[in-house]
Amino acid sequence: MQPERGDVVRSEDPFKIGTDSQRPWLIINNGTHPFSDEQYLAVAISTSRYHRSLPLEPDAREVGGVPCESFVAPWAVHSPRIEDLIAWQGRVSDRFTDRVVDELETYVR
Repeated sequence: MQPERGDVVRSEDPFKIGTDSQRPWLIINNGTHPFSDEQYLAVAISTSRYHRSLPLEPDAREVGGVPCESFVAPWAVHSPRIEDLIAWQGRVSDRFTDRVVDELETYVR
């Protein structure tokens, strides 16, 4: 699996404990990432809705996706390595990915 910006992948969540520690992640880095073929920048996708989370609406999905109502948490950043990725789940539109990155930027600028 060689994910690209906009892909939804499943990986371990370093912030969860217990046996159910996987979650879907949205890959947000572009080709300028210094290790773009082996490590990624991703944000969490959750079934919990939080203030400022972005709903993952059906029109944002291009293919595949998540099985239930979900929300992207732009502040929950993870940097999984290629060997940490368990499965590819789908892809969202460039427009939605750009919106997520714009929201993340408000937390780090």
